[in-house]
Amino acid sequence: MAPMLMSSVVMVMLLAAPTPAPVPAKTWKVTGSDVTFELSSKDLRALRGGKELFGLRSREKEFLSNFEAEPDTDMSNWEGFESYKVLSVVGPWVSYETSNSGYTGGAHPYAHEGYVTEDVTKKPGTFSLLDVFAEKDVLKALKADAFIRKHIHDEDAFKKARTVQALMASLQPGEDCVGFLSGLDAVRRSVAFHHLEANKVAVRIAFGYDNEACRGNKFVVGVLLPLPVALRPAFERAAKREEGFLMKDAKAAQAPAVDFSWEPSDATKP
Repeated sequence: MAPMLMSSVVMVMLLAAPTPAPVPAKTWKVTGSDVTFELSSKDLRALRGGKELFGLRSREKEFLSNFEAEPDTDMSNWEGFESYKVLSVVGPWVSYETSNSGYTGGAHPYAHEGYVTEDVTKKPGTFSLLDVFAEKDVLKALKADAFIRKHIHDEDAFKKARTVQALMASLQPGEDCVGFLSGLDAVRRSVAFHHLEANKVAVRIAFGYDNEACRGNKFVVGVLLPLPVALRPAFERAAKREEGFLMKDAKAAQAPAVDFSWEPSDATKP
């Protein structure tokens, strides 16, 4: 009887234990700017004068707008899923992994995974790795990568390539179906910053798929790039988690991830 009594007491104590308080949001101001980041377990927001420049949760409205009912459109078999996972924050640059999939009619469903880097002080889609790192350094690092070299189609063109675009044109998708045809865009924007190594930064580049038969695949290449002197303070602050964080510390920094989904209500299902 005594062991059962003890178990009951322990159970009561466990049930009565207080719920852990939520981790408070962390905020920091980007040095040399008027932008403030607000990081919580549920969201990452960038604000200027109280106005949101960047956010994850606020994207749900736009996502749901894709599934607004239209006259004479059968949406009973539609579905959609979308997720965002923050990978790194350096200065005003936010890098995240995005995934979306579903079906909205047509011959087949859709699926995509990739990385995105945004400069929250500028319009979406304007960040380019080649604007902040020397293209010759990016090109040299890509040429040295074993995964890239495995996909050489034209050896002579590969050796002579003087731009990332020319390099991509010398590669082939291979059996794994790598999307090198759109590889220039991947090098520009589908990136995240992983860690510092001496005076270099480890950059992750996510290449997409070549055609719809391989939809949903992504291929991540890691390169080391010389860190320009002007960028070192921002990257060092991120490495110390004073302002942002690098990809290797994303878990420790409690980087948020959000998920959105849509499915037809029972009333509209066949």
